[in-house]
Amino acid sequence: MKKLIPLLILIVSLLSVQNAQAQVKTITGVITAKSDSSPLPGVNILIKGTTKGSDTDFDGKYTIQASKGDVLIFSYMGMKTAAITIGDVSTLNVALLDDAESLNEVIVTALGMKKTRKSLTYSAQDISADEMNKVKQTNPINSLSGKIAGVNITRSASGPGGSVKVTLRGNSSIGSNQPLYVVDGVPLSNPNSGQPSQTIGDTNGGNRDGGDALSLINPDDIESLTVLKGASASALYGSAGLNGVILITTKKGKSGGYKVNFSSNVIVDSPAYLMDFNKETQDNIDDFFKTGLTTINSINISGGTETAQTYFSYSNSFAKGILPTNKLKQHTFNLRETATLLDGKLRVNASVMASTQKVKNRPVSGLYFNPLVGVYSFQSDTEKLSDYSNFEEFDPSRYIMSQRWFRDPSDIEQNPYWILNRNASEDTNKKLLTSLNLNYSVNDWLTIQSRGTYDKTMRDFERKIYATTQATLAPKTGRYIFSQMDFTQLYADLIATINTKITDKISISAIVGTSTKRLVTESLSADSGISGGLQYANVFSIQNFNGNPSVSFIQNSTEIRENSLFTSLTFDFNSKIYLDLTARNDWTSTLPKSNNSFFYPSIGITGILSELLELNSNISFAKIRASYAEVGNGFGADKISPNRSINPSGGGASSTSPILPFPGSTPIPERQRSFEIGTEWKFLNNKFGIDLGYYNTSTIDQYYAFATSVSIIGAPQAMLNSGEIRNSGIEATIFARPIENENFKWNTSVNFSANKNEIIKIYNGIKLDGLIEPEFFTLSPKGVNTFGSYLVEGGSFGDIYAQVIKRDTNGYPIYDNGALVMDTDNLIDGLKKVGNANPDYSIGWNNSFDYKNFSLNFLIDGKFGGESISMTEGILEGLSNNSARETTNAAVTVVDLNGTKSTLTAQEFYGSAGGRNGFTGEYVYSATNVRLAELALGYNFKLTEDSVFQSIRTSVVGHNLFFFYKDAPYDPNVALSTGNSLQGVDVLGLPSTRSIGLNLNLSF
Repeated sequence: MKKLIPLLILIVSLLSVQNAQAQVKTITGVITAKSDSSPLPGVNILIKGTTKGSDTDFDGKYTIQASKGDVLIFSYMGMKTAAITIGDVSTLNVALLDDAESLNEVIVTALGMKKTRKSLTYSAQDISADEMNKVKQTNPINSLSGKIAGVNITRSASGPGGSVKVTLRGNSSIGSNQPLYVVDGVPLSNPNSGQPSQTIGDTNGGNRDGGDALSLINPDDIESLTVLKGASASALYGSAGLNGVILITTKKGKSGGYKVNFSSNVIVDSPAYLMDFNKETQDNIDDFFKTGLTTINSINISGGTETAQTYFSYSNSFAKGILPTNKLKQHTFNLRETATLLDGKLRVNASVMASTQKVKNRPVSGLYFNPLVGVYSFQSDTEKLSDYSNFEEFDPSRYIMSQRWFRDPSDIEQNPYWILNRNASEDTNKKLLTSLNLNYSVNDWLTIQSRGTYDKTMRDFERKIYATTQATLAPKTGRYIFSQMDFTQLYADLIATINTKITDKISISAIVGTSTKRLVTESLSADSGISGGLQYANVFSIQNFNGNPSVSFIQNSTEIRENSLFTSLTFDFNSKIYLDLTARNDWTSTLPKSNNSFFYPSIGITGILSELLELNSNISFAKIRASYAEVGNGFGADKISPNRSINPSGGGASSTSPILPFPGSTPIPERQRSFEIGTEWKFLNNKFGIDLGYYNTSTIDQYYAFATSVSIIGAPQAMLNSGEIRNSGIEATIFARPIENENFKWNTSVNFSANKNEIIKIYNGIKLDGLIEPEFFTLSPKGVNTFGSYLVEGGSFGDIYAQVIKRDTNGYPIYDNGALVMDTDNLIDGLKKVGNANPDYSIGWNNSFDYKNFSLNFLIDGKFGGESISMTEGILEGLSNNSARETTNAAVTVVDLNGTKSTLTAQEFYGSAGGRNGFTGEYVYSATNVRLAELALGYNFKLTEDSVFQSIRTSVVGHNLFFFYKDAPYDPNVALSTGNSLQGVDVLGLPSTRSIGLNLNLSF
C-alpha cells in the first residue's frame, strides 16, 4: 500500500520516438507507481470509446494493439486514472500517481505481493502509517487495538518498552499464539525472552518481561501494516504463519528532490485505574508514583533519481516511567537503498536497521522483588511511606549499609525504595536486521526474485541484590543474577513469478519458490543463588561467586533448520472471478527424519457480484469470497531427542532425565484446518460499505507432556500428540463517509468481532501402557496461590479457576468454626471455574473529522464479556486493612453450616477471605470495559510560498483517557504476561496510565 500523497501531478515517460504510421500497431510498456517505481500488476488498459483492452502482468508489463490517435485509459485501484494519446511511439511506459481517496483498495499480501482488494479470497485488513501514528506509542503494535476486526491487543504491565500480546481469531495452540511478523516480505525474528507463569512471582529475579522485537522498530519507518488473519491468507508462510501474519511495509526513498521529515512527540503519563484504597494509603501511593514522561523524536531523509533512491532515518526514545527509577533509552537507525539497473530489468533493494534499547528497573508483577507490595501494604499511625525513602542505615557489626523498614522484611514484602535501589535490574536489547532483495525481469512473462536477511537479536539482563535483602531471595552477602541470550536468524528465498494469458478473458499469475531458514539460539546465565552467595558482600561479578553446588551456571545452544517449497496459482476470469490455489511443503529439523516433512494446501475463490450481476445503481461494489486451508507446525528445538544437562560442579551428566517422546510413538506436526467465507459491499459511490466474514478453525495433534507411570515408562512425563482446539467467529467492518465537501469531511468506521473457543478434547483416547489419562492441561499452575488456568474438555482457552467460598441458597457466605468454608463442588486441581479471561465480543469505533486546517480523531474501544480476578485486592486485604471497604468496615452477613445468620466486620470478612492463598473467587469481576482509547486534535499551518517548510502540523493527543464503563479495580486491557499464562488476573501489576501529549511534524 502506497503512502497517501494528495494532489500530485501525473508524469508520463515516453521512450524512443518512431516514424508516424497510420495502421494498427503493437504498443508495449511497463506501468509503475510514480512514488517508488515499483511495477503494478493488474492495471486495466482500455482504448477509449471501445471495449478493447488489456492488463498488466505481475511485472507491470502490457501489450495492446492500437492506432495513432487512440486514447489509452490506464486504471488501477489505489492509483489515479491516466489517459494517454498514442503518438508515433510503440513503447509507452506510464508512472501512475497514488490516489488518496482509493489507495486503500490496494493491499500487500503474502510474500510482499500487491493485489487489488477485490481479488482477495480471504480476509485481510490494513492500516496506514498516518492512522497508526496519530497517537504514537513506543511499541507500534499497541496502536492496532480497536482498529482491526478479529485482532485482540493486550498490553504488558511492564511499563515503557514492554512487549505486547497479539491474538488473531482466538487462542488455538498450547504453544505460542503470537502471529508471525513480516517486514518487507521477509519473516522477522521476534524471540520469546520468557514470560511470567506464576502469580506469586519468581525468586530468580522476579516475574519479568524481557520485551519484544516490535518495540525496537521506529514507528515513523512504517509505511503501512496489513493483518492476514486466516490460514488461507498466511498459508504461503508455512508453519510460522499458523497464528496469522502481520505484514509491515517500511518506507523507502522516492525519486525527485530530497525531502526531510521531522517529528517530535512528548507524552506525560499519570497512574490511573487502581483499586479503592483508604485515604492514608492513597496519599502514600500518590507520593510514591511519579509523573511519567516519554519523548519520541524521529528524522528521515528521502530522495533520489529515477534509477536510485535513498531513505535514511534516525529515532530516539527516552522514557521515565511512573515507577521511580524506571527509565528507558532507545536509538534506532535505518538505511534503505533502492535502484533500477540494466535498463530497468534489475531492481535492487537493500536495507540495514540497527536498534539498541536499555531499560532500568523494568516493573515486575507477582510478589517477589515487587516494590508495590510494600507500597500498598504500608500502614502506620505515625509515619508516611516517604519517610522510608531513606531506605538504608549503617550496620556497625558488618560495616555495610542494611535495609531499613517499618517492620521486619518478609519474602514478599520489603522496603520498596530498597528494592528499586538495592535490588536494581537492567535490561539491554539490541537488534541488527540487514536484507537484500534482487528482482530480475527475464522476459515479458517471467521474473526471478531472490531475498536474504541476517537478523540478530541480543538480550542481556542483570539484577544486583545487596546484602540484607530478605533471606528467601538472597544470602547474607547478596546475590548477582546475569544472563545473555543471542538469537540469529538467517533467511533466504528464491521465487519465480510467471504471468500469462490463456485467452483474452482468462489470465494466470503463478509463483514457484523455495526458502531456507536457520535459527540459532545461544544463552548463558549465571546466578550466585539463594544458598550460594558471594564471597565478598555487594561485589557483583562472576569471579566473586562462592564455589559451591548452589551456584548456577547454565550455557545452552539450539539450532532449528527449515527448508520449504511453495507455489501459488491465481486464475483471473475477466476480472470477475478469481481462483487461488497454494501449496507448501516444509522440512524441519525439529521433527524426526522419518516424519519431518509436512504438506499443506489452500484454495480460495472470489466472485465480483457487481460485475457478474445487474445490481441496483446504488451498489458501487459487491463480492463474495470463500477459502479453505491447512497449515502444519513443527516443534521447538530439542523436543524430540533432548540432551541431559551437564553438572557444572562436576560429576558428568545430570541424573534428571529430560522429557522424551512417549515410547513407541512417532511425533507428527501440529495441524490447523481453517475455513472462512465472507462478503464485501460498497454503496453510494463508495461512501458506505461493509465487510462481513465467518471463520471456523480447528487445531489438532498438539504436542505436549503427559503424566506417565515411572514404574512402566521410567519417567514421570512423556511427550505425545493429542488434543483439539476449535475457534469460530464473526468479523465485521463497517465504514462510512457521511459528510464530504470542500471544507468538512467525516470518516467513520466500526470493527466488530466475536470468537467462540472450544476445547474439543485434550486427549485422543488412545490406550497406551504407562500413560495416565489427563483430566486437564495446565496453563497457569496453582502453586502456593489459589489462582489457576487450565484447559478442560468442554471448556475454553482462558478459563480461570479460583478458590471459592461456599454459599447457601440465598447467596450468604458460609462461615463456621471461625473460618470461611470452601466450595468443593466440581473442582479442577482443587479450584473451581469462575470465568474466562477472553471477551465475548469486541467493538472499536474510529472517527476522523477534518474542517479546513483542523482535524479531530478519536477511537472508542470496547470489550464485552469475560472475567478477571484482582489478586492485588485479595492479597492486600489479607496483609493489611488498607482497602477502602475495610476502612469503612461495614457489616457482612454470613451463615454457619446450620443456616444461622451472624455478621462479621468488613475487616474480619475480607481479612479471612484475602491473603496470598485466600478465596480468590471473592475477587472476580466482569472484564467488560469501554474506554476512550485515543484522541487527537491537530492543526495544519498555512505556509507562504517562500517558506522553508513544506508542511507543519501539530496536535494534542491522549491515550487511555477514561473509561465509559469498567467493573474491575484495574485496567483489564493490561496483562501480566504476553504468553498463555496469567491471563485474566492482576497480581500487583504496574497500574495502567492515562497519557496526554503533544506531537509536532515538520517537512522541508
